[in-house]
Amino acid sequence: MVSIQQQELKLSPGTKSFQHWEKTPVPMYIDIYFHNWTNANKAYTEKPRFNQMGPYRFYEQRTKVNLTWNENGTVSYRQTRHWFFDPEHSNGTLEDKVTTINMIPVIVAHIARFRSRRDLMTLSWAFTGLNIRLDVEKTVSELLFDGYQDRLLSILQFIPGLTKMKITDRFGWFYKRNGSEIVDGLFNMDTGTKDLNQVGKIRSWNYKNKTNYFRGQCGDVAGTSGEVFPPWLTSKDRIGLFSGDLTINLDYEEDRSVNGIHGLKFTGGTDLVDSGLKDSQTACYRNGEQAPLGLLNITECRYGAPIFVSYPHFYLADKEVQTQVDGMNPRKEEHSFDLTVEPTFGVPLDVKGRFQINIMVEPAKDILILRNLPKRYYMPILWFDQRASLTEPLANEIGFMVTLYHVCNTIALALLVIGILSATVGITMACRE
Repeated sequence: MVSIQQQELKLSPGTKSFQHWEKTPVPMYIDIYFHNWTNANKAYTEKPRFNQMGPYRFYEQRTKVNLTWNENGTVSYRQTRHWFFDPEHSNGTLEDKVTTINMIPVIVAHIARFRSRRDLMTLSWAFTGLNIRLDVEKTVSELLFDGYQDRLLSILQFIPGLTKMKITDRFGWFYKRNGSEIVDGLFNMDTGTKDLNQVGKIRSWNYKNKTNYFRGQCGDVAGTSGEVFPPWLTSKDRIGLFSGDLTINLDYEEDRSVNGIHGLKFTGGTDLVDSGLKDSQTACYRNGEQAPLGLLNITECRYGAPIFVSYPHFYLADKEVQTQVDGMNPRKEEHSFDLTVEPTFGVPLDVKGRFQINIMVEPAKDILILRNLPKRYYMPILWFDQRASLTEPLANEIGFMVTLYHVCNTIALALLVIGILSATVGITMACRE
């Protein structure tokens, strides 16, 4: 029985693990919160102030497509993700207006910062001629999936050599991602058919085992997809999640029960948002100028845009980062990144994946809309809370499998003990004769 259960943990057509991995049966949703810039009209005289809007909830359907089974015990695949707005569990509508930083001119100015002063002044005049402001007001729908048209973006399509940006017809954080099987890239993952301890581990992404976004081990393609983990986990293990840009490492925090099933809770720490300030081993996350603790510079994987990732509300960041703007209220229970896994079979029981997107905005003497900024800011844009938790039927199935596994192991151990005792008695009797 134990052997049959172990076979089911391998990813191969027909197994339970494969069925649950190919099209995830666990309800997944993402809550998106916006940081609304409430004093944008005083950008040059006051500290930026934000209030939180949301959540705007979207249910997610994730499916693996274009599967190729390889002789080396791996499977190559792409995935599609479809998001559907859930108004019932949202605090607001997709037509809500949000005031936020005007991303396109800030990104263009940052990418062009090393060009000649003449070029920068020409760029500044272009901004002025187009009446470009430091802030924009858009709907939630425009900022997320629909995108919005922008005159500067339209011009950049005709002069693509000006920046390294990937120019599209609209700007939106998830524009053209809904239902795409291309955006997430091509994954190659271990199926566990040759070694069950390797099941779920990502071997390459887009045919490479390095992302080239970070130096050394920080650029390694490692960890799992987050849906399948090796069995027999312990509190001494560190688990990794590969997101397509980087690997998120989580460490054991505590034992936890989910729907009556014993699990190990793993939590993200400062190592992901540290570039060598606290731990020298994380120095490979440093790209260019040293970022403060609590911020990860992902400029390289965003075509030169000064984008920084943090935990929501700058949780675990330096106090200096948390207080550079008003409206941040970091709390562990609301803003940490947590994952609880059933240790026997490596089944995720509860997922709370939380990150925040920020953009660096700094003074630039040759760009009029940036010239009078009082200091550099890491402006919070939005944060998301990716959630997945077992349904009651799935929890009952997992609970039964775990119980059966331990019962079978107990019976096997008992039989072994009985066998040893019987052999001992037999040898003793033989010696007496």
